[in-house]
Amino acid sequence: MKSDIVFHIIGNTGPFSLMGESSGYLIIVHESHYLLECGAPVFPALGIQGIEKLKGIFASHSHEDHRRWFTDLALFMYYDSPLDKKIRLISSEQILEEYHKNSKGALERSLSLDSKRIIDIPYSHMVDQVIIGPRSKYYISLETEDNGRFCYKVRDRQGNILGPERAKIFINPNANRPRLLYKDDETGLWIEPESYYPFSSTIFYEENKNTFLDEEAELTVEAVKSPVWHGVPTIAFRFRTPRNTLFFSADTVYKPSLWKELAETKRPQRFETISREEFEQKSVIYGDINDFIEKTWSPERYEAAMSAYKDAVVIHDVARKNSVVHTDYVDIADVDIKDLIFTHSPDNLTAWRPILRSGKRLILTQGKVYEWVNGQLYPFDADIYIKHFSGHYVGYESLEGAFKVIENEGLLGVAQLDGPGKSLMRIDLYEDIDGEYFPILLEANKCYRKRPDGLVEEVTFEKGSSKGRVVKNLRGKLSYVKAAASS
Repeated sequence: MKSDIVFHIIGNTGPFSLMGESSGYLIIVHESHYLLECGAPVFPALGIQGIEKLKGIFASHSHEDHRRWFTDLALFMYYDSPLDKKIRLISSEQILEEYHKNSKGALERSLSLDSKRIIDIPYSHMVDQVIIGPRSKYYISLETEDNGRFCYKVRDRQGNILGPERAKIFINPNANRPRLLYKDDETGLWIEPESYYPFSSTIFYEENKNTFLDEEAELTVEAVKSPVWHGVPTIAFRFRTPRNTLFFSADTVYKPSLWKELAETKRPQRFETISREEFEQKSVIYGDINDFIEKTWSPERYEAAMSAYKDAVVIHDVARKNSVVHTDYVDIADVDIKDLIFTHSPDNLTAWRPILRSGKRLILTQGKVYEWVNGQLYPFDADIYIKHFSGHYVGYESLEGAFKVIENEGLLGVAQLDGPGKSLMRIDLYEDIDGEYFPILLEANKCYRKRPDGLVEEVTFEKGSSKGRVVKNLRGKLSYVKAAASS
């Protein structure tokens, strides 16, 4: 159907995965193709024709595992593609600036056509930047004084300078990147506005939310910042068609108890490196901005974060534990989100929810999510999902199951029934081969092989020879068997 959302996974491993796939997804609505992140190997996945079909790239943030192929795409479209178009990059104003800074070295210099001169190429000749989400009302401006020296100032969009009683610029010598400290209009607290306010706030952001619209596909895309907590500027995306909504969480710490603490805790300012009098007078301060932020989140941001995941299929990043800037599994394992699917996951993870892998294709249709496998749509109805170095597996609850689900410090695992660990559930285990399910093989001389014609063989190795037999996909039948057994 026209309003269906196709979500094709190009790569979804964690940032330091041995698989090295990084993060990249292809979103198709009607005949409109978009990349969501470009950290995965998009050239071999999409091919030249697939890349030339792209109408844009949605970028959540500028970490390399999410943007690694961006400059290659820009260079290809500029130099090698027969199409007369630039790569279209869609993100918030702040993230677009980060992409520009991080890409300058690769894009803005080349050789002349005769190879005799080094030439400068404007970034805008290669990249069409599209802002999604509201612009800030106030920003840090790097300017030149009459004596030729550079200086930082805070201005509003009308060009007016904000004095030190309302805004200050902090430069940490350890990072040398300016950050804005702002006095909140309502509370009088000193806050970092990019962290404090959600996009819905008109105190710091303009009213125009810059929602992205693809009229041909009847697709709207909203930038969401409220629940995203990652350190570097990062946004989530809400993709909507008339019948479907997909929420992509981006890298984040999903932890409502932490969010509440961020919104409620008021911290005293620390005047250890500068006196209070100097602080009040200065517009530019060299030091740690965290010594002077009195509250991290606004109550409005907390409320917006708590409601951000409603009424959508949610694709959410996940980590194992103590990840700091990602969502630990224990914090989201039992959350009340109906259609929750994990991505950007470590190489070894067991979860109650589906875990994506490269090559899978999801279809959102009529408000529900399915996996597309050989022309068939299958619901995610397994009881447990396992991503392991050796492969991908699913488990279905069974009173006679030879395996059990166990838990250790909030992390799940699967063991044989007579192995250590208390059983949370007995299961039958199946191997996931490109979305088809087959009984797990425990014999060392057996394995599954997918043939060129798409059929799967169980191969048995014997001395000097091997033999195979075609086996049938059990997916779609297992849920019926489980339902019959429980009744």
